[in-house]
Amino acid sequence: MFFRISNILLLLLVNLSSAIPQNVNTTTSFVGVVYDENLKPVPYTHVISRLTGIADVTDTLGIFILRVLPRDQLSFYNLAYHDTTVNIDTSYTGFYLKLKRKRYPLKEAKIFNWGSTYEDLLNEVERQGVPDDLGEQLGLPSQDPDLIPFEMDEKKIKSPGFLIMSPVSFLYYNLSRKAKGARRAFKLEQDRELLERFRKVISKDNISDITGLAGEELEAFIIFLNMRMSCDHKCDEFELLSEIHSVWKIYQENNKIVQ
Repeated sequence: MFFRISNILLLLLVNLSSAIPQNVNTTTSFVGVVYDENLKPVPYTHVISRLTGIADVTDTLGIFILRVLPRDQLSFYNLAYHDTTVNIDTSYTGFYLKLKRKRYPLKEAKIFNWGSTYEDLLNEVERQGVPDDLGEQLGLPSQDPDLIPFEMDEKKIKSPGFLIMSPVSFLYYNLSRKAKGARRAFKLEQDRELLERFRKVISKDNISDITGLAGEELEAFIIFLNMRMSCDHKCDEFELLSEIHSVWKIYQENNKIVQ
């Protein structure tokens, strides 16, 4: 499916660019696809023209578009693959490059007595748990928990800028049923997580910890809170807690509660 879509659009783009007369000093638009040894597209690969210095980054379909000179050289850089430089001919009707995965040697290997099967390993890891600061201890980069991947962001996917910068990917992500289904599933999962957090913050136990109320007094305040609360599951935790404390202050004043 990937090659069928990319081949059609690639040929259209190349034919349009090749229709323009060229000379040795004229740059032309050059389109190509980068894939791996399993014939899967390789995104986020830096592609640099050696003669013009112009660069591009492959999109999620492994496609790049940049201006090159006739008989140019292109260099490809990706941390997970070997650096590659190739000669190109702008008269080609299509350009495909297969990158070879790069292996990094380990500085050390530790052996643990955690069983003899993969299931034994999983059970032991589950028993011991994963420290919250494990990523920090290993020096791994942290990720924003509220980050929305580009291909899941409806506004970015439908933006005119995305259409101009990557027309092939724009058509794929806006017309493909698979891509649309993935975005719907991501949205549902995101809403589910937000709802779980919302329910946890406004749970009876949490409200009791904040107010010190219990029994019928707690029930009465929860009813009061639900009638006045404007925040929903889309609010962040700070906004939710701030509103709960604000409503609790009003409730105390109305009922002359002293703590």
